[in-house]
Amino acid sequence: MPLPGTLPASIPAAIRETVLTGLAALFLAGAGGDMAAARHAASCMLAAYHPESEAELCLAANIVGFSFHAIEALGQAAAPDIPLTRILRLRGSAVSLSRESAKAERRLAQLRNARQHPAAAVETQPAPAAEQALAPIQDNGKIAAAAKAGGVSWTRAFEDRQRDIRIAASVKRAEARFAAPPSPAIQGAVPRTMAEAS
Repeated sequence: MPLPGTLPASIPAAIRETVLTGLAALFLAGAGGDMAAARHAASCMLAAYHPESEAELCLAANIVGFSFHAIEALGQAAAPDIPLTRILRLRGSAVSLSRESAKAERRLAQLRNARQHPAAAVETQPAPAAEQALAPIQDNGKIAAAAKAGGVSWTRAFEDRQRDIRIAASVKRAEARFAAPPSPAIQGAVPRTMAEAS
């Protein structure tokens, strides 16, 4: 059995390192920017779920990641200068992420049960689709960073971002119209020559 806070050596080092590096970012602020302390915190959180295989480690990482992103979403929703619609989106994301964390925890329990009782059949489920739940958190972080860099309010940075998104969408639509071949109706409407007209 591995020491407390360490992951089993039976899981390939490249997988352990990739998962630890990804999760360590969640703990960097709390570790005062110390990457070694952040990695140790991530390792302790993962080891608490006693993963014994690559699949179990990934599920443990999902549980920890979704839980901490839900906390981050609730923290962002408490900011005083963001509109109510954004607050509601962030709270909705926190609920979705908590739900994904609970699903991952159930799947981990199923895998652990199958490992301990190999004769029992385990129902496999698809990986969680939490990208939509994470999008508002990531978007909010980008807006907050732009507001800080530009010395403007969050609302102003949000409006600027929305304007840029609308402009980019308009340019994309225009490029698609010019790139598309002309329709058959337009191709058939060739002007007649003077001889054809007479």
